[in-house]
Amino acid sequence: MDKYADGLLAEFNAMKLMESKGYEIVARNVNYPKVGELDLVCKRGFTLVIVEVKYRSTSDMGDPIESVNKRKISKIIKATERFIAEKGYNNYEIRFDIIADRDGIQEHIEDAFYGYWN
Repeated sequence: MDKYADGLLAEFNAMKLMESKGYEIVARNVNYPKVGELDLVCKRGFTLVIVEVKYRSTSDMGDPIESVNKRKISKIIKATERFIAEKGYNNYEIRFDIIADRDGIQEHIEDAFYGYWN
């Protein structure tokens, strides 16, 4: 497979993992040009969970979690702010998770990072 297809499969598997844990998938691949992208947006009760999916087929490029750096987090938070404003999730608790996919083996990290806004 190619990298793009591997990434799509990792996102699909992440979606299935979140569904198996009782989350409703609200949106996938939400892209705001020049702002940021949200891989998965899920909810359960009044918690909105923004999930960043990172895939690596080998450790040559480092661990997938390491690629979620300060710049990436900033873009995710900005995209989340826009998503909440557009979709009306103002009264929801927001949580940021990462699903690291290491060649098909998934690790779900809840509360992987935090965002602050008004």
